[in-house]
Amino acid sequence: MIARYITNWPIAACFAILIVGLVLWVILDKVLGLGAPPIIPSLPSMNNDGWPIVGNFPQLLENPSLILMNWSKRTSSDIFQIRLGIKRVVVVNSFKDSKVLANRFACSTNSRPISYVFHNLVSATQGFTVGSTPAGQSYKLKKKAVAMSLNQKNVDSFSELLDIETCRVIKNILLTNSELHCMPSCYCPKCCITTELSDISLMSYFQLFVLKVALALSYGLNIDTYKRNREFAEEIIRVENTIINLRSPGTNMEDFIPILRFPPFSYFSQSNRAKQYRDRRDKYMNELMINLQFRLEQHDNCAKNSIVGKLIQTSSQNNLSSVEIQSICLTLISAGLDNTPLNFNHLMGQLSQPHTGSILQQKAFHDISSQYKGDIIEAWDSVAYSMKCQYVLALIYETLRYFTVLPLSLPRQTTKEIDYLGYTIPKGTTIFFNAYAANHDSREFPDPMKFNPDRWLDQKTKRINQNMTHFSFGEGSRKCSGNILVIKELYTLTCRMIILFKIRPPTNSRDLMGLDPFQYNSNKCATSFEPKLFKVKLEKRNFLNIDQLYSKIDSW
Repeated sequence: MIARYITNWPIAACFAILIVGLVLWVILDKVLGLGAPPIIPSLPSMNNDGWPIVGNFPQLLENPSLILMNWSKRTSSDIFQIRLGIKRVVVVNSFKDSKVLANRFACSTNSRPISYVFHNLVSATQGFTVGSTPAGQSYKLKKKAVAMSLNQKNVDSFSELLDIETCRVIKNILLTNSELHCMPSCYCPKCCITTELSDISLMSYFQLFVLKVALALSYGLNIDTYKRNREFAEEIIRVENTIINLRSPGTNMEDFIPILRFPPFSYFSQSNRAKQYRDRRDKYMNELMINLQFRLEQHDNCAKNSIVGKLIQTSSQNNLSSVEIQSICLTLISAGLDNTPLNFNHLMGQLSQPHTGSILQQKAFHDISSQYKGDIIEAWDSVAYSMKCQYVLALIYETLRYFTVLPLSLPRQTTKEIDYLGYTIPKGTTIFFNAYAANHDSREFPDPMKFNPDRWLDQKTKRINQNMTHFSFGEGSRKCSGNILVIKELYTLTCRMIILFKIRPPTNSRDLMGLDPFQYNSNKCATSFEPKLFKVKLEKRNFLNIDQLYSKIDSW
């Protein structure tokens, strides 16, 4: 009878089998616990692990960092467990617990979980980035190589490059906006007209700046990202932006529910998209490596002195394989390409706020001016080589804390069993360090939702309080190795923008940046915050010898 039913109504029979199978799966999962990850005893859980099979996954599709932060109130605990499909995840929301687990237990929380989409599909050809590599000898070698390449001494040697490239990006801002063409000392009626056309979105300039610096440092390659090679540059930016979002836990259900990796479910998953962007990335990464190797053979000094060029030439001493060097290449190109421009863009948005922005700029401009005894030209020349202006640094640290561009950070995986606060976290458990929650913990940062750079300054010395920290670069053994370079890039560009311009609110108030990064997030399931488009108005400052400064910028 069943055979006759299947023969006569095959489609209905398939649906019936699917429904029966799903019901059995739910019973096995929820009632018998087969296929469900083991519960960690005593550790609070959310909603009794959520739904059958998928767990808490459907609840974390939009702004997961915010949802997890709010769940601390519902569980009355800063540490709790959730279920994402077949995986058990421990969420850490407080500043103190994050710091202890990332530092005191650094050897136990120093790995990354392997994900299907990012690791097995996207990274199948070029290998893992350093930051996404699981703990092991290969990770140690790559981490050491990157850390040495981007240590304080080497970053200081990049000062001339940052001097040149910050001039170039500002020159391009001036050239592509007609209201900024004239010298500040020259009265031009056109430059005094305020319309919506005067408003400008700065994000693309900052992305092209960061990419240009990354290519110069990594490959010794000087390309024109603003004009001649812009199409190539924008392809890299688009692809890397998409790939980093493929690491988001809210994007890839197949990472947590393996059956979705196979037909017919795979036709509706991220797998095909991941492969497409992998192929696009392979194309430009291979082009960059072939170009570098050719220039090394030609004894090109820029290629020989580049970070990757040095690693290739010393591969026998540093014990790096060609695959590991390629992994470092990926890291150098992708690591800061989204995060650094997004942070700088947010800072410009803060400075454009109607009620607070001008006050912040006055303090910063006064700090810059006083450090160089009122000689603004000397200040302009010096900021790429030394970071004296403490209030500008405070602006940057507060931006990193307040915005927290990677709100959920990147997941960790335990390599050993951890006993903490009476809980035993098993080996192989995924940990979410909720960076946004830690950076907005009121026990560490009073009035955390207020943008307040002064919190970073010692009240007596007015210098940066070295005892304070944030989680925007990560913490412990997995802390970002590029943090020194990022701070220097942000510092140089911030100082020069404030020296040259007053950053004003846009003419159209609808284009003003919203202060809540969750509310104004254009991609709520992305790994990083992606703010909705906003604009600022740049007003040229006018001071002694300003025309001389503009002529200098124009020479680049």
